[in-house]
Amino acid sequence: MRTLGYVVMAFMLALGVKASAADTLKVKFRSRALLDATASGYGKEDVQGYYRLEDFRVGFKATYGRFELKADIGLGGGKVAVKDLLLNYHFKHGVLSFGNGYEPFSMDMLISTADMRFNQSAASCLAFTNSRKLGLTYHFHSDHWYLATGVYTNNDINKLGDDKKNSLVSTSRAVWRNHDKRSGRLIHVGAAFSYRTKDVNKEAPVGTMTSAGVTSMFPASLLEAEVSNMGSEVKGLVEALYTSRKVLLQGEYFIDRMNRTDGLKAYKTHGGYVQGSYLVKGEGFEYDAMYGIPGRPSSPKAVELVARFNYTDMNDRDSGIFGGEEKDVSLGVNWYLNQYLGLKLNGSYVWKGDHCNSFYDKDFFLAQARIQYIF
Repeated sequence: MRTLGYVVMAFMLALGVKASAADTLKVKFRSRALLDATASGYGKEDVQGYYRLEDFRVGFKATYGRFELKADIGLGGGKVAVKDLLLNYHFKHGVLSFGNGYEPFSMDMLISTADMRFNQSAASCLAFTNSRKLGLTYHFHSDHWYLATGVYTNNDINKLGDDKKNSLVSTSRAVWRNHDKRSGRLIHVGAAFSYRTKDVNKEAPVGTMTSAGVTSMFPASLLEAEVSNMGSEVKGLVEALYTSRKVLLQGEYFIDRMNRTDGLKAYKTHGGYVQGSYLVKGEGFEYDAMYGIPGRPSSPKAVELVARFNYTDMNDRDSGIFGGEEKDVSLGVNWYLNQYLGLKLNGSYVWKGDHCNSFYDKDFFLAQARIQYIF
């Protein structure tokens, strides 16, 4: 631990940081594990079951004065990958962040996986968001406003080899909120916008859009589209969040336009979700005002009932590209045994629309369970 502290301090000093006598180096190690199981009537057998370690992560957060360094390594799903690797500098009402992390697009994608209401984000959220990117972001926060803007490569740090995309991304998000901390009542509304340039140095770039649906443990994505002659991409969303002592309501609606070259028509898609939760036991929900995202229940031993409806349409007749359409409803219960351990149980029914992946030839129900720890 002492060696790690020296490395962090040397890195910060290399940037020209002058330490005051009151500045001290603080390092906190952290870890999480998500063990998932899924059972469904879908498949060749009457009941099909899957289980795996969905996510196992180790990392640390180091602070020194106004500087903060975050690093997480993921070992879940049989793969080793760098997750968050961020150097942050904190101002009075802002954070300048450089490294590998999520763009400020979709509050459900920005929520920690351990704090999500369900085992994973809604199918629409998975379709219209992207993996972490290497770039620079500035976050501004005040009592009533959260504003963020950034510039990124179109790659995360794990994909900087031969398969890297030679394009740039610009993403911004704006949120207005009114938070009465005494009553626990929060009203939060916002929007986000993202622009991606055309991938250069490729004669005919191919764009892709996929969504696993309500579970990532099936052997095929529920929705997937391939966009030939890919040009630039423009997408946006609107978002809303409400919380009280017992209730949380959250929703987002996405639109996406993938422009194409050689006179081909753009590929246009849309989707969204609405979800809510009610605390049978416990009161209040955490809210990260610095980044404008909701969290888990505030009470360490809360019991939470959750529900979600999602709609995703990746079929576009005008462009002749059909990635599939689906609707799903999910119900569940989350039991937080303490601040470290939690249990999630939920069930989902999926209505398969036209042009979904050929693996899916009928509507289906599945039940999911998760045991998680985080510290």
